[in-house]
Amino acid sequence: MELYSYEGRMLATPEEIFKVVNDDEKLKSWSPIFEGNEYLTEEKRAVGTKFRTRMKVLNRTYQFRSEITEYEAERYIKVKTVLRQGEIVSDFKLEPLEGEGTKVRVTSHFDTDSRKYKLVLRGTKPVMKRVLDHQMKKLGVVVEA
Repeated sequence: MELYSYEGRMLATPEEIFKVVNDDEKLKSWSPIFEGNEYLTEEKRAVGTKFRTRMKVLNRTYQFRSEITEYEAERYIKVKTVLRQGEIVSDFKLEPLEGEGTKVRVTSHFDTDSRKYKLVLRGTKPVMKRVLDHQMKKLGVVVEA
């Protein structure tokens, strides 16, 4: 089930954008719910990197175990997050545009067999889209500043 999809353009190079996306401290500047990552492997940005992400939503802290499954420096990252209810697979892809700017594509899917969670997610999907679209807009402001 698709959770989120975004496609837009930023007036920056893929390298400038990835520099902000790929840095945990800079990530906090455009994603206010992100509290940090605890790395469970020596590598922090490579295929096979395992980490625990902490996010704070409505005064509650949540932790998620994730793994980078695909990675191309300054262009692409794919992350799998395993939950009791299923798996979330998210990717972030940057493509340089002819002339100026970069095409930014973000997708996130939730794979579950639970009808209950599918129904809940369908109901919350519009709210998640607004929140995540706002974060992407903030990313653009941070990158283009």
